[in-house]
Amino acid sequence: MTHLTDEQFEDAVEGRVPEPEHVAECSACRDRLAEQRAVRRRLRSSFASIHAGDALAQEVRRSTRQSQPAASRGRRHLLSTHPVSRVAWAALAAAAAVLVFAVPAMIYLMTPDSAAAASAELARIHTDNLRADHEFYSDADPARLAEYLKTRVGFEPATPRMGQGMAMRGCCVAHFKGKAVGSYVVDTPRGPISVIVVPQTPGQLGMDQEFQSGGKTFWADTFAANNMVTVRIGGYSYCAVGEVPQDLLTSILLDLGLGN
Repeated sequence: MTHLTDEQFEDAVEGRVPEPEHVAECSACRDRLAEQRAVRRRLRSSFASIHAGDALAQEVRRSTRQSQPAASRGRRHLLSTHPVSRVAWAALAAAAAVLVFAVPAMIYLMTPDSAAAASAELARIHTDNLRADHEFYSDADPARLAEYLKTRVGFEPATPRMGQGMAMRGCCVAHFKGKAVGSYVVDTPRGPISVIVVPQTPGQLGMDQEFQSGGKTFWADTFAANNMVTVRIGGYSYCAVGEVPQDLLTSILLDLGLGN
């Protein structure tokens, strides 16, 4: 199967063309398109409130005067007193402010291994897990779910331990960084969560909020409405994702008995 090119992804994300029919048939391209759209939304939200201050506008004017030949500075001085020119300078300063902050952030956010991209992808997997039309293996027996995932992703994830109002809903297979990964869906008294099992370390996922609980090391992050807590076990990261507090996700990972 031929996948979409980078140019086709860009056209679809920017809305220049309708979503290609190939996306409906290819889960890899569908997942990648969803990830890029999530990163684009986060980028827009992050810089929607950036405006240039008076000090920056003055600095742009000063720097421009110093970089121009003396003969042209006199002409520019006459133009700069015109009201339209003042508006133009303010716009230039605002654009400079956005570029100073946005360009490095765009590079950071669009990097496949960036924290934002990884968090967006984990959140997208969790959202997809809860969709009614998503491919889902429904079973309340953790052992059968683990065996099913083993046949699909090539390894048997640690099985959760139920109790305290929690119940297994089933499991899903998704794509993370182009690789098939497994995830459990667990119903809790506070809402459903996904436990997504990926080979990347918390550092590679961009999670730097490290803390200790119950004798284990955890890492935390957030994306949109979703909180995330991760624990590293047996060469894999178990990422609990859901619209619940981080301390509840931590207790869920401990209560699930991962790593015992």
